[in-house]
Amino acid sequence: MPTRVITHIDMDAFFAAIEQRDDPGLKGKPVVVGADPKGGRGRGVVFTCSYEARSCGIHSAMPISAAYRRCPHAGDRAFEHR
Repeated sequence: MPTRVITHIDMDAFFAAIEQRDDPGLKGKPVVVGADPKGGRGRGVVFTCSYEARSCGIHSAMPISAAYRRCPHAGDRAFEHR
């Protein structure tokens, strides 16, 4: 009988972690990745965020305007295709 292996990988903060890896100045800082069509006043959403941003109450799929209110000093990064 083959051994069954179940693996769980938390990828929720993956893209924020990649931004922190690519820009070491963001390490340890709250990072929000998402749509920001009007400088924090639009109807965009948070795609993902770092664990530091989560400590401010930010989470995936929340309105970007709410994320700005909770953590205005977040090092937000536009999602770019590389």
